[in-house]
Formats: sequence, C-alpha cells, structure tokens
Amino acid sequence: MLRRIIGIVLALLFISFAAMQYNDPDPALWVSIYLVAATLSILAAFGKLPLIVMALACAACVIGAFYIWPEKYEGLEVGGGDIKNIEEAREALGLLLIGLVMFLYAIMPGRAKIAPSTPLTQKG
Repeated sequence: MLRRIIGIVLALLFISFAAMQYNDPDPALWVSIYLVAATLSILAAFGKLPLIVMALACAACVIGAFYIWPEKYEGLEVGGGDIKNIEEAREALGLLLIGLVMFLYAIMPGRAKIAPSTPLTQKG
C-alpha cells in the first residue's frame, strides 16, 4: 500500500515538473522525460515495472546528469550567475532525482517479479 501511495505521489510530482517545462529552451525533451518518469512511477506503484527497466532508467538518468552537468556550478537561482549553467544544473538535478526514484523503486519490496523459467519437458 505504501508503495502505491509513494508511486502515485511521485507520478503527480513528475507530471507537475512536466507542466513547468513550457518555457524551457527544449520543452518537448523535458516534458517527455518527466512524463516517462511519471508513467514508470505509476507502473512501479502497481508492481508492473520490471527490475531491468528500473535499472536502465536509473543508469540513463545518472549518465545523462553527468553528461549535462554545467562546466561551472552557479546554483539554481536565476540572477546568481550564467543562465546556461543554472539551467544545466537544474536539468542535471532533475535527472538525478528520477534516477534516485528508479533506484528506490528497485530496492523497495513489491516490485514486479520475473516469472521463473520452466524447463521444456520432452515427451518420449
């Protein structure tokens, strides 16, 4: 039950993040990223997200965050430095948040189970 509540709350959070991307320089990319995160959260909430998908999403987000991390971290507030560095820091931290959530889903009990394989029997 707790997993469902957490998953739904995080899905709503990611949807709100997607809605805030309308003024981003590349809104389609970031709306898509946050909506995928919301979808994965809903699937994880109901135990329908396989571990491999969680692991791949986590790895992709962490790699993406390091790739777009600004050359110089100048905080998250506009007015405190170069807007490019601030925007890149926000985007990187958003990816790290999604990666952390996917990692937490992977270690929480109640995740999707992979059905055990059954050996083929020969009739003879």
